[in-house]
Amino acid sequence: MHPLRVLLVALSLLAGFGCKPKDLRPPDQAKLKPTSELMPEADRLINGLLLGRVSELHAWMSPSLKTVIRPPELAATGERLRTRYGQPIGILEEKVHKEGDLTWYSGLVVYARGKAGAPDRKIRLVLYQFAITPDRALDRLLIREHLAFEQIVGPARRYSTVTRLHFVSTGEWTVVHGGPRRMTNYHHNHRGQRFAYDMVVMKGGRSRPLGTSGNKDAYCYGYPVLAPAAGTVIRAINDVAENGPGAEGKGGGNGVVIDHGFGEASSLWHMIPGSVRVKVGDKVELGQELGKVGNSGHSSGPHIHFHVATNVNSREGELGLPAPFVDVYIDGAWYERKMPVRNDRVRRTATDRLERKQRGSAEVLLDAAM
Repeated sequence: MHPLRVLLVALSLLAGFGCKPKDLRPPDQAKLKPTSELMPEADRLINGLLLGRVSELHAWMSPSLKTVIRPPELAATGERLRTRYGQPIGILEEKVHKEGDLTWYSGLVVYARGKAGAPDRKIRLVLYQFAITPDRALDRLLIREHLAFEQIVGPARRYSTVTRLHFVSTGEWTVVHGGPRRMTNYHHNHRGQRFAYDMVVMKGGRSRPLGTSGNKDAYCYGYPVLAPAAGTVIRAINDVAENGPGAEGKGGGNGVVIDHGFGEASSLWHMIPGSVRVKVGDKVELGQELGKVGNSGHSSGPHIHFHVATNVNSREGELGLPAPFVDVYIDGAWYERKMPVRNDRVRRTATDRLERKQRGSAEVLLDAAM
């Protein structure tokens, strides 16, 4: 069986929100790129859907992608874009990164329906996210409407990150706090950490051998903390002393904050002092080691604290964002994208081997939230 290398084609994402988001303001035309500056295949895909070049797009796909996305689905997607979203008027932001042998493109494309300056003109953002094989075949594909931060009303429960977040360490970990609900997540009432995770390594139902209390006794102590995605380090702390048994410090202790672009930043905390390997301004790649798991800051024992939030300073501070992992194993099952919750066992996929699980057919979500 061919490995599955398609995410999904999803449009009208905002229709799945519990409350209607604010209208998107027209962007500054000077900030829009008329064509991609990073990958010509982005223009090929955007224009192909706009002009209905279905056969050309389908022929461009890898054999495995062809089995799960058919020409009629491509044609329907192009038609929805034209009738509901209008015309693409430029690329607001774009990024390219590597995952194993695949080159990924992510771009926010601004669509407009109606005449410029007209009071009824509608502006919407559409995310184009796809992967290209070494021989330049289209191999994985995601197209969906994107919610801008200015449109969010209340907590960002339905926000979907542009950044593809991979799990942040090696081996299997257990989520102690995590998920979108108060009952499974200690951080739920914190605006910037509403969707945070605390994770430990468990053996026989315990995080350390019976009768031990030292930091080094914890099974996860010293494990590597890995970058969940490529980006730029915007904060790094490396000199906070570790907590002793029964003691608890303040703040995150030693850790790293990474700007991934698109207004999204990830935070990883509580590392061993002196173990942080990066500094502010460093460019990091997916899976790069950032430091070692420890027990510094507001922590009662060695663990990884991980959360994603906006990197935009505002009067209210950072806004916590849902942070599902991609290409991840949870309780032994592989998922393209999923947010684990308390007691789930999580491990990362080896991106160099591109493990996949056959699901039979493409998952096409229309007029629904991811």
